[in-house]
Amino acid sequence: MKKQLSAFEALALVPDWDPEAFEVQELKGGLTNRTYHLRRGEDEYVLRLDAGRESFFEFDRASELLILDAAGKAGLAPEIIHTDKYLGILVTAFLPGRVWDEADLQSVDAIEALAELLRKVHALPLCGNRIDVSAVAISYENYLEKRHGLHAFASHCVEVIGKLPVHGGEVCCHNDIVAANVIESSELKLIDWEFACDNDPMFDLASAIGFHNLDERRSATLLNAYAGGADAELTERLVEQVRVYDAIQWLWLASRQLVFPSRAQSRRLEKLQQRIR
Repeated sequence: MKKQLSAFEALALVPDWDPEAFEVQELKGGLTNRTYHLRRGEDEYVLRLDAGRESFFEFDRASELLILDAAGKAGLAPEIIHTDKYLGILVTAFLPGRVWDEADLQSVDAIEALAELLRKVHALPLCGNRIDVSAVAISYENYLEKRHGLHAFASHCVEVIGKLPVHGGEVCCHNDIVAANVIESSELKLIDWEFACDNDPMFDLASAIGFHNLDERRSATLLNAYAGGADAELTERLVEQVRVYDAIQWLWLASRQLVFPSRAQSRRLEKLQQRIR
């Protein structure tokens, strides 16, 4: 296992940077990363370091960086300042603005703005790495193998995903469209691109719907705004992808529960189990 760098050690590896010139504040809660807010005078950045668990979850850092670079240049994501994928270092500009919360998705205007943002993301160049959702699910299942109370349903999630059809027509996707990853300033932008790769575009919509439990009306508003009107074929695909996302979400939360257990997370797992069954 590679050595985990401290924030100070990582900053010392950024060309022309003096680590002692920065105020560093750790941002808590990451399962696969250690993340820090950096401030130097009026300049602000974000430092992300691997936490040693990324190999469990099949992240492709090369795909992420390729997409993040394109998204940053398109004004959809923070600019990359420095990266070393072998040492697990990523430094980006800090995006000023308001971080969305779940209440934003009650607004039709906000949902329509999110749909427009997703169309822009999906217009980015393909990275050439299509997500294998079944392989990702199996990685989570393997991580949960020794936890018998979780492993049985993890196997059920793998089975659910394996039975759903795989469609063509993949596009560049963020794959983690949750409110906390949306930054609103003069326009909407996205952070946390580590799951980004080529995928069914409906998975991005499904992540917003599944994570935030959007009802049928708001789900239809999002899809119709994205597609430019009602589309029966996309509606069917979206239903399938919400089921895929629910299964992946359960596996992710179950893995997180092993590291950061909480009652709220446990309740969420129970509700997802009922929905997935």
